[in-house]
Amino acid sequence: MTTQFERMIAGLSFNRWDQDLAVRRLATRQLTHRFNLTTPEQDSLRVELVHELFVEVGKNIEVCPPLTVDYGDTVFIGDDVFINTNFTLVNSGKITIGDRVMIAPNVSLFSINHALDPELRKTYINQQGEREVIDYPAPITIGDDVWIGGHAVILAGVTVGNGSVVAAGAVVTKDVPAGVLVGGNPAKVIREIQAGETVREVRE
Repeated sequence: MTTQFERMIAGLSFNRWDQDLAVRRLATRQLTHRFNLTTPEQDSLRVELVHELFVEVGKNIEVCPPLTVDYGDTVFIGDDVFINTNFTLVNSGKITIGDRVMIAPNVSLFSINHALDPELRKTYINQQGEREVIDYPAPITIGDDVWIGGHAVILAGVTVGNGSVVAAGAVVTKDVPAGVLVGGNPAKVIREIQAGETVREVRE
């Protein structure tokens, strides 16, 4: 029999109030609480906790507290990744972050959707006498060499292609091709990134 976690990680609808999922959320919150209480000089402890928190973590990773995560066991992170403060993962769906990714402060990844009909968002008691409400996960994939600017939001089901830049404040609702600059709400492709291009040239 397929568990609710297996359904969730596969991108299938699932019962948010499942007891096993509650246990997983609590374990994640306990680890993130410990992580967020670390002092500035405790770099090695933060790295240790990040490896304990997430399913897969590459080499040379730095994550700055505070950090908010729903499920540590749906997150996969590559090598040489820097994640700044206030990174928020509302992440029932799988989150994959590639190599050499830079994430600015206050970035949010939301890999979960709820029903639009308010009646379907209500909790009810199922035939087994358990609380049930159905949610709808979708994975988020961040490719290699991506830079995500501050306060950007990436929604469920989105893939950001290799080498792209998400501008500060962007709300990304659709897939982003490789090698482009996107910005706005909803985010749109502004243009392709040119070899050797710098931020100064963008501003000019």
